[in-house]
Amino acid sequence: MKGIVVIFFLSLYALAGHAQEPNIDPLIKAWSVNDISQTHQAEKTYQTLKDYKDPNKYKQILSRLYAYLDRHADDRLRARILMFDVLGSEEYSLVKAETENAKKVKFAIQLANKLEDEQLLAEIYALAGQIDLDGGFLLYNLKAVELQKKIGFQYFSFVQNRFFNISYALYRTEDYKQSITYGLEALKFKNVEVEKWDPRVYIFQLDIIGVSYKQLKQYDSAKYYYQQIIDTLQRKPDAPYIQELWLGIAKGNIGHMLSLQGEDEKAIPLITTHLKSSIKLESWNNAAMAQNALANIYLKHKWYPAALKGFRSAYVWAIKSNKIREIITASKGLAKVYRLTGQADSAYHYYDVYYQYKDTLAAMINKGKLSAIDAKIAFDNLQDSLEKANGTISKQRLTRNFIIMGIVLLTVIALLFYNRKMLQQKHLAEKISQKQKDAEREVRRARVQILSFTQNIIEKDRLIQDLQKQVDAENGQVVKSLLNYTLITDVEWEKFRLEFSMAYPLFLPALHLKIISITPAEERLATLLYLKLTPGQIASTLGIGKDSVGRSKRRLKQRLNLKKEEVLEEYLALLI
Repeated sequence: MKGIVVIFFLSLYALAGHAQEPNIDPLIKAWSVNDISQTHQAEKTYQTLKDYKDPNKYKQILSRLYAYLDRHADDRLRARILMFDVLGSEEYSLVKAETENAKKVKFAIQLANKLEDEQLLAEIYALAGQIDLDGGFLLYNLKAVELQKKIGFQYFSFVQNRFFNISYALYRTEDYKQSITYGLEALKFKNVEVEKWDPRVYIFQLDIIGVSYKQLKQYDSAKYYYQQIIDTLQRKPDAPYIQELWLGIAKGNIGHMLSLQGEDEKAIPLITTHLKSSIKLESWNNAAMAQNALANIYLKHKWYPAALKGFRSAYVWAIKSNKIREIITASKGLAKVYRLTGQADSAYHYYDVYYQYKDTLAAMINKGKLSAIDAKIAFDNLQDSLEKANGTISKQRLTRNFIIMGIVLLTVIALLFYNRKMLQQKHLAEKISQKQKDAEREVRRARVQILSFTQNIIEKDRLIQDLQKQVDAENGQVVKSLLNYTLITDVEWEKFRLEFSMAYPLFLPALHLKIISITPAEERLATLLYLKLTPGQIASTLGIGKDSVGRSKRRLKQRLNLKKEEVLEEYLALLI
């Protein structure tokens, strides 16, 4: 009797446990659809990820889905489950190796290609862009848009997000015109249903277009799109934090544009509003941006104490928020103020900071462009793999039925593949050759500029000596003024440094290896010595006396650990 009771309760427990298992039938049903309604059907199931609010439930469902797949092999279902798997890990921020999600998305792409379903493939491309597959954020969003346009945008959800992602990626690589083009495409979708359009994405897209126009110096167009942000927020208010933040950003950017157009009186109140709201909300990147804009206005009007204080605050906030563009603006502003107020050491320090972060920004932009190239190569390799896989399947089927035809077909495929690779190699070799020629031509141009610069210094030095002789007896004060005249301005030095690095790209890196913490003054002296300028010419160029040049040479020689008998000029000439 007791045994029967135990069995009864165990049966009830098993039924209860089974009843609590999540139901996967609606998912299976939705993911089995293969017509043009499939994307909207699947999108509804993906939305349930937000409703679970529990990663454990997601894991339970995922486990049941894979178990079902083991019993019912189906390529379409497998592709959808892989997408659900990756989307869930992104939604719940589950710690997974990047390669794990990448493998799943690549496998899903293979399955969609095998099914010859471009609509499913467009969805997976969008997911590949979302996880930045192989650094292909831009590439896969472009591929997704290409297929969605071909099939019809009305059959997809969140199309505007693809255009926004493309616009944002192009802005980050400073391709402002194309960023605007794709951004305007995104804005065309502003009237779609609320559940398919995030209003904040719309605001952010207006910001990307506005700042792109600002970078292109089309200030009226930039002001128009920032005014659109203000109008949108006033028409449809957002959460208090978002409302105040973006109203400040929009007003601050309009103020910045007015300042760039010479209307400082109108600009200052708007930028001040941006600054105050940013500080209040602790949005330090925006605080740095607003403070830089105000400080530049103060600098323009020669209000040096206010400009110095403003650039200092902007510099601190930009460092705190790791906003490289604002660090560059603040450090350059600080260097200018210190130079204009006669504080040379501080000016040199911040010019050095300016160049360091400018190089860092250039490296980041180039890295983004290289990532896009690498992603294209990886995409092409994936496509090659898919073609090989499809070719293998075709070969097996044909071999089973027509052995001779299979051999012939395999031979043709091999020849075509060989020809294609040969053409690719030829094209690549031509591109490399052209890049090499362009680089050599650029180096020749830079060396001509450096030669012209050197000759110009020699000529200016000669003119100064002639002038000194002519007016020495007449007016000693004029002579003193001429001798103190610095021939190279900061702008010229900036240009000279870029041209010198282009003409002799190995010199400065080699010098930096010899002197790890080299100062800007030592760097300038070394480059002028490398160009074989005399101490008098160097003194005229740097605005110092010949004795100072001699002392600087001796210090540089010590820094390089040269022996007494070694000649500094000869050592530098042989450095590279």
